[in-house]
Amino acid sequence: MKALLRFFIHFRVFFLFLALEIISLILIVKHNQFQRSAFLNSSNAVMGKIYETSNNVYEYFGLKRDNLSLAHENTELKQKLYTLETELNFLKQDTSYQGRKEMAIDKKYTFITAKVINATTNKLKNFITLDKGRLDGIKEEMGVINEHGIVGIVSSVSDHFSVVLPIINPSSRISAKVKDKNQTGSVIWEGADERIALLEEVPLYIPVHVGDTVVSSGYSSIFPEGIDIGKVKVLRKENDNYFYIEIELLANFNKLSYVDVIDFKNAEEEKGLEEETRKGAEK
Repeated sequence: MKALLRFFIHFRVFFLFLALEIISLILIVKHNQFQRSAFLNSSNAVMGKIYETSNNVYEYFGLKRDNLSLAHENTELKQKLYTLETELNFLKQDTSYQGRKEMAIDKKYTFITAKVINATTNKLKNFITLDKGRLDGIKEEMGVINEHGIVGIVSSVSDHFSVVLPIINPSSRISAKVKDKNQTGSVIWEGADERIALLEEVPLYIPVHVGDTVVSSGYSSIFPEGIDIGKVKVLRKENDNYFYIEIELLANFNKLSYVDVIDFKNAEEEKGLEEETRKGAEK
């Protein structure tokens, strides 16, 4: 405190001079229009510069927050772009998508589009893995199709993936018929060629010709009626009762990309009723 007092006493003349100068400036600005205007203009310029500098400092320290926000926005835009590109590629590869969608609405079922991420075609027990699972609404025993026809049936499901039992697996058996004919049979695969399957149990009295289309019979809750499976390639008499029919599968299992998993909303109700009826008949 004494040092401060000694400082003011030592520089008292200077401080007195400074105080008188300030008082003089105030009196000049207060009582002279020109000087007041010049002072205000100068002070405004100084304050403006101070405000500009402080704003620049604030913006500089706010860059981290802004950059983080931009990074989030950039990530969202990338995700939207990826989604749009995926949908565009899907539509380019699958030109009948809209037609199947309209058919699904007409037949009162929906489908879940999924991408094939793994598949085998050169083994006896082939399988197909999809990039969607239980959390996407896929369940076991749902039918799987693509733009050409039936692919197979979902055999197992996890939260994010599902495995399909394709037609080209000896364990597969799909109820089918020749298009516009009422007699049903079963499509099976014997393991020789991934493009060829057999249509069994078609009686000789059914008019069948090479080139006829084989479709789903609709006699299950897995596939609706009329989904293409293949074309009759070889036709001959197997025995006194049935034809031997080779069909060329329409789905190309070597080039699978996107598929649709069929979701019948009332499938559980139908299965439950059939099971209940079956048990009642056995009593």
